[in-house]
Amino acid sequence: MVYDVSDGLTRFTKDFLAFNMDSIEEGAERLIRSGLDTKELLSAAQKCIEDVGRKFENGEYYLPELVVSGEIFIKVSNVIKRHTNPANETKKIGTIVLGTPQGDIHCLGKDIFGVLAEANGFLVHNMGVDVPPSKFVEKLEETGASVLGLSALLTTTYDPIREIVLQLESKGLRQKTFIIVGGAATTKGMVNKLGINAQTWDAYEGLRIIQSLIRDTEDAS
Repeated sequence: MVYDVSDGLTRFTKDFLAFNMDSIEEGAERLIRSGLDTKELLSAAQKCIEDVGRKFENGEYYLPELVVSGEIFIKVSNVIKRHTNPANETKKIGTIVLGTPQGDIHCLGKDIFGVLAEANGFLVHNMGVDVPPSKFVEKLEETGASVLGLSALLTTTYDPIREIVLQLESKGLRQKTFIIVGGAATTKGMVNKLGINAQTWDAYEGLRIIQSLIRDTEDAS
């Protein structure tokens, strides 16, 4: 029987929302090998995550469901990475340092953005959560990355973000670093208040902002 990608995607979504951890990776792998674009698979996984998030906010789901959905998303993202970052691929369109600042341990939105950026040709250094300001600065120096992506779901990250900006300024790196923040605790007002470049609540918008930055930089050079 010929494998139907549309039916496979429907089954993938049902498995994700039913938290079928054992079958999700195999389903994702088969979809990609059958011709589904990795971006479509990522979009489907993100919609599932958003559905779980809404149910969590409405009190239908609790922390265990939220954690499991995050683990499932990581499994799917690992499949996507295997198909979008072959070993012989060397050319990247840009480098991003990514992480959740000190004082916050949320990672889901950050990881979604990281997978999306990698799928679109960026080299991403994902530093994890609760990262001290100095570690971000060290990683930027080490990699020469021109973009710093920060995820903030708690307002406790405001002071660490401000400290990152100050440390970059003291090292003469601020003008060379485009800083974008995202997450529930962020607002457009943070751009001027904290001295950053951009803010978004949406991973896809964040990617478009950075892609536009890269294009503008190339046009100017």
